[in-house]
Order: sequence, then structure tokens, then C-alpha cells
Amino acid sequence: MNVAIYIGIFMAGFLTLLLSVKKTRESHDFILITWLLLSAGNLIFFYHDFNNPGTQNLTLELLGGLLPFLTAPLLYFYVCALVVPRKFRLVRYLYHFLPFILMYSAMLYHAEEYHLVVDKGFIQMRGPLPFYLGSYGLILAFFSFLYPMLSLFLLFRHRNRIKSQFSYIEKINMNWLRYWIILSMLGFWFSFVIIWAGSFQWIDFLTSFQGVAGAVVLNISVIGFYGVKQTTIFTNLQPPIPVESNVPQPERYASSKLADDKAQEMVAKVKRYMEQEKPYLNSQLSLESLASALLMTKHDLSQVINDQFHTNFFGFVNDYRVAAFKESLQDKKYEHYTLLGIALETGFSSKSSFNSIFKKTAGITPSEYKKSLSRTD
Repeated sequence: MNVAIYIGIFMAGFLTLLLSVKKTRESHDFILITWLLLSAGNLIFFYHDFNNPGTQNLTLELLGGLLPFLTAPLLYFYVCALVVPRKFRLVRYLYHFLPFILMYSAMLYHAEEYHLVVDKGFIQMRGPLPFYLGSYGLILAFFSFLYPMLSLFLLFRHRNRIKSQFSYIEKINMNWLRYWIILSMLGFWFSFVIIWAGSFQWIDFLTSFQGVAGAVVLNISVIGFYGVKQTTIFTNLQPPIPVESNVPQPERYASSKLADDKAQEMVAKVKRYMEQEKPYLNSQLSLESLASALLMTKHDLSQVINDQFHTNFFGFVNDYRVAAFKESLQDKKYEHYTLLGIALETGFSSKSSFNSIFKKTAGITPSEYKKSLSRTD
């Protein structure tokens, strides 16, 4: 038990140090540092409880019992700071701490009247207490489920959003964070089950809490490893450009519908630039950088791509890359290149994204397409 706790506390401290010395620290880094420190506090609570049986420390009991009411919202804040395309300001989210404040105040007020027990699989407070304190375990379970689900919803929206602003999704699709949240949810239910089993003495109660400590350590290790490497996704965040119109806006772009002649002029401008300058060869091409090169607003460029080309930015750019790959495949200049080598030359950033995009666009794999060319020669 103690070994797992020592490892977890060391990992939390070490990862906090790594995040603290990053060259550029953003809001999500500070949120993760706070989460790591609170997780270390949770392990200290375990250490105190199992190395000092029969003693009571009100401060540690309150802290240990209520930490999930802080760590759960912090998880949500971390996701918000990474995937919501506006600058993270804590003041917008302070109301998420109300449950912690209310529970802490109530527990402090009734401090002399209760003690925590685990009975029939539920963490409960015994004593002459209000309902909401007596149902502490159920409330804790609710919040431990609510915030991961809210975070997963944000990540789902983010996955759709980035395809309208980026021509690549590697390193910014936040798959690792989605998997970690799912893992942490499974870890919570695993902890619940083994504590439940321990309360019925199906397994040794100390062993059950060793499992909980192990789950916390695993959580710290996974998010710390990826979190240290995570960079900011949305930069130069500005408020949306106001649309000069008094007409109601029931539909997207409805109030800023481009005139046909202007739209066609912009379409020609975009096509000409894509064909002559080949910006799609830059694997990190974004809506913002292309709009800047075309001297257009992001809003106008996005509208042209959506309305005139009938696709999103991700699909628009990668259609050009697929066409460039097909053309290069028949160019003798590239006859000694591998398929991946040609893909990287034509703007794709990885083998997996290239294979996925090519098959979706062409209907066959790159190797099958190459074989089809050989049969026609």
C-alpha cells in the first residue's frame, strides 16, 4: 500500500516540476498542476488513514473526503482550456466549486456529529446528519460521472470543430484525453467495486484500498505523461467578428450571404492560389494561415469553402493533397519514393491520416490505386 502511495506522490511531484519549467505555460498547464497536487493530496489522505488507524484528523478527513468535488471540475476545466476556442478565464467557471463549498461547510458544521464508514459498498456518514450528507457516497458518484461525461461531450464537439479550421488532426484531436477520461471513469467504477467487495469482506479491506491507490497512481501517470507534451491548439484567440446586419440570423451565414458575383470572385481567387502556390503542401496548413495569405477573413473563407465547395476546410485541403499524390505517383521524379514518402511530400503528416483520407476520398487504398495504374500501363 505504502509503496504505491510513495510512487504516486513522487510521480505527481515530478510531473508538476516538469510542467512548472515548461518554456511556455498556458492555462491548461496550471490546471493540470493543480489537479496533480490535489491527487497527491488524495494519496496523502490514504496514507494517513491506513498508517494511523483509530486517529482522527479533521483537516485531512475533510480534505480527503471532498477532493473529488475539486478534481472532477478541474478535469472539465482542463478540457475547456484545451478545446474551447476562447481564452480560458476561471471566473466563468467558479460556480462549479459551489458543491465543494456547500459540502465542506456542512461537514465542518456537523464535524462533531459524524464519522465516515463504508457499509454495503457505499461510503456513508453516520450520525444525526442532513440527507445530503448522509447520501455523500451517491452525490460523490454522481459528480464523478457528470464531469467526465461533460468533458467527453466537449471533446466530441472539438473533433468536429477542428475539421473546419485545420487541415490535419494529429496531435490536436485529443484522442489521448478522450481515452484517459474513459480510463478514469472505468478506474472510478473499479474502485467502487473493490471497495464494495471489501465492505462485504469478499476481499481484504486493505487490499481493496490498495487497488484504489493503484488506480489513482495510474491516473496520475497517464495524464501526466501526455499532459506535459500537450501544446495549445487554438492560438491568437479573438472574439468573433461582428456581422454588420440587423436582419435576424436563424441560419448559419444567413446574415452575411455573399453576393453571387463576389462569391464567384472569391472562389476563383482561392482556386488560383491553391493551384499556383500549392499551400496544401504545408502539413500544418490552417484556415487562419490560408485566410491571411489570401487577404480574406476566416469567416469569409470558411463560408466560401462550405457554400461553394460543399465541404469543410479539412476535406477541401486534403482533396488537393490526394490529387497531388495521384499526380506525383505517375511522375518519374518520384519513382524511387515509397507511398509514404510521396504522401509526406504532398502535405500529409502521417501514414495513418494519409491512408484514412485517401481511402475515404478515392474509395480504395493507396497501394490498390498504385496497382490499378500498373494494370492500365
